[in-house]
Amino acid sequence: MVAMLLFLVIIAMAEFSRAWMLLGVANGAARVGARYAAIVPDLENNLGTVETKVRVVLEDAMIPAADVQVNVVYEGTPSIGDHVTVDVIVAFHTSFANLFPRLDELPLRASCSMRREI
Repeated sequence: MVAMLLFLVIIAMAEFSRAWMLLGVANGAARVGARYAAIVPDLENNLGTVETKVRVVLEDAMIPAADVQVNVVYEGTPSIGDHVTVDVIVAFHTSFANLFPRLDELPLRASCSMRREI
């Protein structure tokens, strides 16, 4: 009985560690996207390149593109000093989805905001 409980605790720690690592990667990707959005000229026409920068970081960490959603948020015509925010949502698939179907896919959200420099 104690061995089963210990095994469950170890599995839970491993899953939490995986989720924490994935959230760290998503935060880094959001930061890269926000930094690029802050310095790219003509942001309105380059939203696709901002999203591509974020997806490249996530693909390097072997996160499938199907599990990623990227949103670039800004108000009006972005000019110098205006905030631009990059939101990244990554679907975290747990290893024990067969036991707990409601915990199969958990959304992890990361966001970064920077001021436009160009």
